[in-house]
Amino acid sequence: MSSLLKKKLPLIMKIAAVVALVGAILMFIFPVLQADATYKRVFGIIIMILMLALSALAFFYLWLGRDTEPNFFLFDRQKKRNISVDELSFTVANERLAFLLTAVSESVEELWTENVLENELKLGYRRVYRPLIAYKMLYDLADKNIESYWSYLENATPETVASIASALEQAGEKEMPRAFTFIMENYRSDSEKIRSFVCGNAKYIRGRIMAYIKRNIELFY
Repeated sequence: MSSLLKKKLPLIMKIAAVVALVGAILMFIFPVLQADATYKRVFGIIIMILMLALSALAFFYLWLGRDTEPNFFLFDRQKKRNISVDELSFTVANERLAFLLTAVSESVEELWTENVLENELKLGYRRVYRPLIAYKMLYDLADKNIESYWSYLENATPETVASIASALEQAGEKEMPRAFTFIMENYRSDSEKIRSFVCGNAKYIRGRIMAYIKRNIELFY
């Protein structure tokens, strides 16, 4: 309930600001200008001032709360501002993740061979990007379906496999890390089994990427 109220608060404040401003204008036109007694005019002026103050406070609150610092996933370069998290599409999120991978490794091969997921300097505050890197590594295998990418996974060291599983667990995953580890430990010689597992989970990974980003959106500034 509180999270819903937090999302709706800016809209509520905008409505309150506009209503108070319109109310102040109406108070000036009718009770103030057309008052037939001094006390009515004074009373109308007081109410008008209070409504103007309320409108000003609401607009000031909105000005203070404006989102000007670029968010890694939400910043719209054309609009020069952050979009709402509800407007974030997977296409945009995936593009930002592709850029993230170029920032943490010089090549796809390095991504899989240098165990980037254990490099604290590249994982962001509280290692917030770590699960997203792991998700993206797996998603790109199914999405791009490039043979060399598959070979990186099939030849990944036990340490890299363990790091991917650990990163997924950091995001709250339970079954997927266990299944991934089991397949990598027991089906190294069966590439089709490994590929089937990753491709079969591509849609699930998409959903989990978006859920993780939205759940932690305040950490991506």
